Amino acid sequence: MAEYTIPTTAIVSYTEHDWRYERVLCREPGPGELLIRMLATGICHTDLANVGEIAPRILGHEGAGRVLRKGPDCKIDVNVGDPVLLSFAHCKECYMCLTGHPAHCVDSTTLTIRGQDPNFALADEDAQDPRLEDDGQGRRRVIKASYFGHSSFSAIALVRESSVVNAKDLVANDEELTMFAPLGCGIQTGACAVVNVIKPSPEDSVGVFGLGGVGLSAIMAAKALGVREIIAVDILPNRLSLASSLGATHTINSKDMSKDELIRAIRSLPPFQRGKSGPSGPSAIVDTTAVPSLIQAALAAVRKMGRVVQLANKGPGSSLSVGLPEHMASGVHLSGTIQGDADPAKSIPLLIKWYREGKLPLERLEKTFAVEDFDRAREEMHSGVTIKPVLLWPQ
Repeated sequence: MAEYTIPTTAIVSYTEHDWRYERVLCREPGPGELLIRMLATGICHTDLANVGEIAPRILGHEGAGRVLRKGPDCKIDVNVGDPVLLSFAHCKECYMCLTGHPAHCVDSTTLTIRGQDPNFALADEDAQDPRLEDDGQGRRRVIKASYFGHSSFSAIALVRESSVVNAKDLVANDEELTMFAPLGCGIQTGACAVVNVIKPSPEDSVGVFGLGGVGLSAIMAAKALGVREIIAVDILPNRLSLASSLGATHTINSKDMSKDELIRAIRSLPPFQRGKSGPSGPSAIVDTTAVPSLIQAALAAVRKMGRVVQLANKGPGSSLSVGLPEHMASGVHLSGTIQGDADPAKSIPLLIKWYREGKLPLERLEKTFAVEDFDRAREEMHSGVTIKPVLLWPQ
């Protein structure tokens, strides 16, 4: 059993709704691992739902910090003190990793949502919680971690090197490093779904269902690539207004619409009223909602030979019913995609470049909270008041 010797603090998720800010001890980094002193951590809906359903556990899978210590055999080119951004762990050895698709690594589930290494223990050596693991001395105080390879809801994170992007040449100061903390999942997922999966030309049209951080990032990416027609769909007027200011050319409030009404609303937009010589619907639609009826609407609304990109799901057992004759005749591609098929070493520099060019105004999505205010941060995210909460760690 590991020795837990490094004092720090962390948010421990005991259930989906029971999160606690506690004093913990971290173990020393092993082969291919680093200790990162966290500066900021983004909260994602994946954290709110504890995707992977393992508890108690330390969650968190977006973040920014500085290298505190390197374990043995670390191959990544970083030095102690370097600024880093955190994304998802991957094996770096399988066919998908070696061919530029690490988000679809064959070990993705094990290394990300099912990450549960015994990396931390409660600082109270007398703690006895039947929900926790035994520390080898009869005390049940060991906490599972390594969510997405790091579990960044900890002031000092124990991180797999494959989830680290060196930001030394990407950021000017800690203020920028904090701003970029959420890039490694939500922002990356939405933007790269457009860049890597849809790959639109300016003549294409792109729709986005659901305007949280992922959806709005897809809107901004489409705008950055020069897409002329961008359709935003949501049920919150403030989100639709924000999408318009970020590049959407058409907005649809689907709150009181049936599936068929939404399909008609999309296909009745001016770009799709050119008769047989023009497209009958968008070239592609990005779905961030995971609502089966909305994905069905997307499949029916895109033009023939179009593409629907699925970026979310409702967990094990969720399913989608598709009429095979209609689907075959439509020629529509349904692409299930993780992290927008991103390679963080390439995607994060691109996103930072867009930020500097004014194409990715992250400040309009983010709101910072002291880590002790994590409950308020996640409530504002859940209610829609805040798009992307970012927790700030004491320095």
